[in-house]
This record gives sequence, structure tokens and C-alpha cells, in this order.
Amino acid sequence: MGPRHVHLLEDVERLGSIRAACVEVGLSYRTCMKRLRRMETVLGGKVLETHRGGAAGGGAQLTPRARKLLRVYRQWRTDLVRISDQAFQRALRV
Repeated sequence: MGPRHVHLLEDVERLGSIRAACVEVGLSYRTCMKRLRRMETVLGGKVLETHRGGAAGGGAQLTPRARKLLRVYRQWRTDLVRISDQAFQRALRV
């Protein structure tokens, strides 16, 4: 799980479309689908709920599992930056 995976999930959530999210992150639909499937394999469950197009329109939204993954990832990144900054400040004092 890295920044590109996070951006893909965030863009699907924001835009409500896998295809639109692919355009936003600058990747092909095929590449995005491979990433989404890989996330699902690693996590052991779905990351998106999808609805086919048609008269009512299609779309996609994150599953609760994916929303939790984003929360955990964001907190981990925040903690990582904080710990890194603290370590750097300690190193400057040496």
C-alpha cells in the first residue's frame, strides 16, 4: 500500500467512478484494476462496491474495509513523519 494506491482509492471515493479515478491518477484502466484486485487479494476482501452503468448510471464507492485502510494509512503516515522529524531534531543536537 503506497501513495499511488491511496490516491486511487481517494479518487474513486471523491469521483464515484473507477474510470474517472484512473484518469485523475494518470494510469490506464487496466493498471488501476490490477492494483485494485491486488489490494483485494492482500486484504482478503473487497475494497470497492460497484454499480453497472445504464439508465441509472454506474459508479463505485469504497467499502468500509477500504475506508478503514485509508484511515490506518493516513495515521501511519502522520506518525511516520512525526517520528522522523523527532529523530532528525535529535540528530541535529549531536
